[in-house]
Amino acid sequence: MNSNNEELIKRLSFENMIWVAFIIISALDIYGDELIKKNLRYNDKKSLEKANKLFLGIAAFSILIYIYFLLRNYSDYKKYKNKNYEIRLVGSTLILIGSLCLLYFQYNNTRIVDSPSNV
Repeated sequence: MNSNNEELIKRLSFENMIWVAFIIISALDIYGDELIKKNLRYNDKKSLEKANKLFLGIAAFSILIYIYFLLRNYSDYKKYKNKNYEIRLVGSTLILIGSLCLLYFQYNNTRIVDSPSNV
């Protein structure tokens, strides 16, 4: 196997771990929603605080992942320089910008019924 194939295999293996992280993030988001339900049913303020901290952490961690994909897509665009890679790079940029907006929202969220699940 040549070194390009080895690099691609390593990258894909790393990205498999990222997909597992997304599965875990999704499960944590469901748990956060359940905490919000608990707050709404029983007026449990601790559950709401825990949910908001959880959502803030999830948003911050997601941004790290999206930065990785943006850098990877930028590298691929520089390497191949065609329209398809440019579109993928623009998409990654927009996803990162959207995630930063979500993080800003979550950090400044003061309404009880608002959560990232509502977005």
